[in-house]
Amino acid sequence: MATDHFEKRDLLPGQVDWNFNLIFAGDKDVVRMVEEYAPSLKHPGLHQPAPPEWLHATVLSMGTTEDYTEEEMLSVAEKVQLRVNELTLPEFSFDSWWMLFGNVVFHISPDDEFTKLYDIVTTSLAEVVGNERVTKTPHGRYLPHSTFAYAKTHKNEREIIEQLNSSHVVPAHFRAKHMPLIRQWANDGHYEWEVVKPVNIP
Repeated sequence: MATDHFEKRDLLPGQVDWNFNLIFAGDKDVVRMVEEYAPSLKHPGLHQPAPPEWLHATVLSMGTTEDYTEEEMLSVAEKVQLRVNELTLPEFSFDSWWMLFGNVVFHISPDDEFTKLYDIVTTSLAEVVGNERVTKTPHGRYLPHSTFAYAKTHKNEREIIEQLNSSHVVPAHFRAKHMPLIRQWANDGHYEWEVVKPVNIP
């Protein structure tokens, strides 16, 4: 039985997190794919799909603004920028979808290349705050993905799966370009944020 994603995370009122997210706003092919999937994501067990301006892939949610100072995070962002300057990444695509804790997520391929971004963030964070304070993925390993719709409490995912199976949408292709340091919060069934420090990927 899936529980509401935002309740499951035990978000406190007004909680703001530090994140590095890959941002898809302005990527026409990703927006096209989300819009084509939208009819299949209309279900009482799901929150409304994230609006195009808030589409993203979480690289790392590090903790709240109370866990780390802005000075620390700006230092992390500087190190992240220096490291991504050395990267040469391929074109990525969404090659499949699955249900993760009731949420509709789309896998990013090639995932070993996308995982390089996660490794850069965790390495940079460790250099600034020390290994004992480093946050890592709660799943045990990094899962390159983007969530198009978050789960509410519902008893059966079968209907959503059937709706998605009936969709014949061409997967989107994209380049990793923008992975800023952000302050992020939940709002009306999706995440919103403000950019604190841009990180541009060549």
